[in-house]
Amino acid sequence: MSKLFQLLLYVCTAGKLHGQYEGSGNTETSYNEVIPEVPWYIPQLDYRNPHWCHTLSLSNGEATCFSPHGGRYRSTLGTRCQLSCDHGYRLVGRASVNCMANRRWSGTAHCRQIRCHVLPIIDHGTYSCTEGVAVDSRCDYACDKGYELEGDRTRTCLEGGVWSGTEPTCTDNDPPTIKCPTSRVRLASPGRRTTRVSWEPPVVKDTADATLTDITLIGQEPGSDFKEGIHVIRYKVYDRARNKAACKFIVRVEVRRCPMLKAPLHSYLTCSSDRNNYGAVCQHHSGLSGAGESRRCPVQTAAGLCLLQSVSVRIAN
Repeated sequence: MSKLFQLLLYVCTAGKLHGQYEGSGNTETSYNEVIPEVPWYIPQLDYRNPHWCHTLSLSNGEATCFSPHGGRYRSTLGTRCQLSCDHGYRLVGRASVNCMANRRWSGTAHCRQIRCHVLPIIDHGTYSCTEGVAVDSRCDYACDKGYELEGDRTRTCLEGGVWSGTEPTCTDNDPPTIKCPTSRVRLASPGRRTTRVSWEPPVVKDTADATLTDITLIGQEPGSDFKEGIHVIRYKVYDRARNKAACKFIVRVEVRRCPMLKAPLHSYLTCSSDRNNYGAVCQHHSGLSGAGESRRCPVQTAAGLCLLQSVSVRIAN
């Protein structure tokens, strides 16, 4: 190869030049110098070298390469590779690279796993996932005992990094249970038409709430005096979700009675209580003799009959 030369012209306006004596009086001097030019390095390109660039590999992905010299040349000069990632991964970097003359690829890339955000825990429920937060992971929801699931029962992590569907909720739609005391019949107290009746509180349960306190009584309080007749006692209970349950029972108060007494001719009766109820005392009064007779309605017998006892009383004038 012939050597190239370059002609350089130096012009100085002050100072000393090489080969000039001091004090010569010259203020401007020029001279010519010939120096060799440094040649540029031009690599020897080899389009048939099968390993011109390093072998391209992509973790969790694939490089599909096309070479002018055929399919077995995957890293020759001029090879073009298309980069793609496996399902569930996203390509970060160049989607296409070329093997260049400097024995390097024209860019880099890597595959990053696609992840969805962690799902929040729902109130009164939980979920379980097959593959955590990776793509195609399926999460199944379930509610605590006593709660019903409303909304999507399953959600799947999609390739876009988002979950399918929407977040469900667990709702307490199950009403509580309440069991009232049994109905009861009570006899009025002797000489009265009322009696005191007591009972135990109703039994309440709920599948969601451990303790129920919102219990309402409709009717007379236990331990109070009940009059003769039929009394309906009602209870109702609410859980925290305002689901309601109710029950009722009957308190029946009976007054045992004797046959009604009729006053004899020319006399009249005075009776305590209700004249013929159990324990009542009736007295005949005669306006002529002043004598009277007292009768009491006695205790019921085993046969269920009401007997009259007569008591003779002499009333002084």
